[in-house]
Amino acid sequence: MTSSIKRRLPDGQLRFGLMWFNSQTPYLTSAVAAKTNPPVLDVSTQIVLARAAESAGFDFLFLADTYVGHGEHNARIGHAEPRLYSPVWGAVLATATEHIGIASTLHTKYLPPAVIARMGANLDVVSGGRWAWNIVPGTMDDAIIGMAPLDHAERYAHATEAVRAVKTLWQSRGEPVEFEGDFHRFSGRLIGPHHIQEPWPLLFNAGVSPAGQQLIATECDYGFFTLVDDLDKVRGPVENIARLAVEAGRDPKEVNLIGTVAVVMGESRAAAEEHFAQLRDSIDMDAARAWASNFLGRSQTYRDTHGDAELDAAARSVGVASGAKVLLGTPDDVAEQILAIHRETGLRGYQITPLTWSEKEVLQYGEVFDVLERAGVWTPPHKRGFSW
Repeated sequence: MTSSIKRRLPDGQLRFGLMWFNSQTPYLTSAVAAKTNPPVLDVSTQIVLARAAESAGFDFLFLADTYVGHGEHNARIGHAEPRLYSPVWGAVLATATEHIGIASTLHTKYLPPAVIARMGANLDVVSGGRWAWNIVPGTMDDAIIGMAPLDHAERYAHATEAVRAVKTLWQSRGEPVEFEGDFHRFSGRLIGPHHIQEPWPLLFNAGVSPAGQQLIATECDYGFFTLVDDLDKVRGPVENIARLAVEAGRDPKEVNLIGTVAVVMGESRAAAEEHFAQLRDSIDMDAARAWASNFLGRSQTYRDTHGDAELDAAARSVGVASGAKVLLGTPDDVAEQILAIHRETGLRGYQITPLTWSEKEVLQYGEVFDVLERAGVWTPPHKRGFSW
């Protein structure tokens, strides 16, 4: 494997991630999609898809993760269960590729800082300096882990302290270290290997609440959220993260906000719309209701978006890409829609959520990126040193 350290480059250009295929149908509650998609637990399939994403021009692969599913109906159709364990499969994808970033989810509530720091350092070494940590405070998995819940404010206070504790361990590089906070206390030397990226691996966090945005602006490199049709709800977080970054003494270009968006492409816009309609109509409503109930029960953002809707209406929305905006059409059409969103909101990051996948579908995104390069808003990773 070629070492390819993905250095930070706050250039204002667009960046693209690919929400990874971590279950048979992770982003569409559809048995039809599950049967169409290649076998998710097949290592060779994962390697082919990762190399296709790298070839197409994606900046990173994003492995979302959790410890529990959404219920029996979701498990029945292969929705989000069984699910790839993020750090294990992240290592598989890292060794199969050369330049693309690999973002793994690790929960601050369930793993001590030393465990996160050591696991992350090893994954950064395995990847040749391409690993990123998706910070998740942890909430929905408390029962299976055997932990008492924390309220929203406590959860983010705990997560923020955990991030600072992990950074302290990374910065120590095996030298004696002491840390004493409200939630974490430790002392000693952490064994190597030590991370390759400087000052530490890249950090992601999903959070649009005030506490979440503060964590992103002060501690992280990327924040992400679901991109919705109402672009005013997109512009607000983009502007607020930039303001908070400045208040924290950072260049606002150092903190990118990423919108998660679904894409369905076809040879024509009509063909894409027809295919999307078929996928949408294939939703298993029992699984979609369970998924929607889970989101509505634990996320204020989803309650704000869907709270007044009947459960079935919310399920039809959440059952497709967690309710994210869906871009439809040819690669040219999709690129123009991304350009319009960028111009309207200033959003510089986009995380593609595929409803179905194959090597051909992943490679097709290269045609989208070609249009964006000609528009001057995106530069191929190899032309900017494969930077984050």
